[in-house]
Amino acid sequence: MGVLGGLGPYAGLDLVRCVFDETDARTDQEHLPVALMSYPNRIPDRATWLEDETAPSPLPGMMEVLRRLDDAGCAVAGIPCNTAHAAPIYDRLLDGLEADGRELRLLHIVDAIVENVGEVAPGATHVGVLATTSSIRNRLHQVGLEAAGYQAVVPSREVQQAVQESIYGPWGLKAQSAPPDPRAREVLLAATEHLVERGADAVILGCTELPLAVPERRHEGVPFVNSTRALARALIRATHPDKLRFARTAVA
Repeated sequence: MGVLGGLGPYAGLDLVRCVFDETDARTDQEHLPVALMSYPNRIPDRATWLEDETAPSPLPGMMEVLRRLDDAGCAVAGIPCNTAHAAPIYDRLLDGLEADGRELRLLHIVDAIVENVGEVAPGATHVGVLATTSSIRNRLHQVGLEAAGYQAVVPSREVQQAVQESIYGPWGLKAQSAPPDPRAREVLLAATEHLVERGADAVILGCTELPLAVPERRHEGVPFVNSTRALARALIRATHPDKLRFARTAVA
């Protein structure tokens, strides 16, 4: 399996770690082969381009990495960046792979998230979304959730601005990932409680930077759906389903 890293850099590392965590292995040799390619300097910000397509495009750099993963022998790949799965980016990547005659299978993170909701929050009907403002505006997660029969719950405009600041602000997770600034964690936990007040009975960490600040599986009894962990499980399921560990629910 391949990982298109660098979006951001720590999110790529976290995805590989989650692959290891979710693999049923007892020795080094029982772990799965993973290729991580991280070229953050070649891939401009996805959200900026989605807002203004005259800005530098992330597509050429992303396609370059996908080709390298395919050349390295990867059968399936994942991108640990939720925003990169918006249709204007993801669909063009698929078109590019097809035009090149590549057989690399590119997973969609929202498909992985929706499946993981059922694993970690069985019985949930209203699912909150914490994500970039670009993802919220593009209804990236809402469409997938609603297609699966869930009701999506999103933050108010004021709370969404705070979530965006926790990602892109001067003390946000893009600027400081390891360790994260405590203010980012405080904002995200407050936003989680806000979504619960709005009726959410599970909350998606729908930006792969967010689990760096909120690594726990639940908050005050409410399950988190970690998008990075969900993608890791999808990668294992797509390549070696017999090696996938049983999902741990929020109460396990």
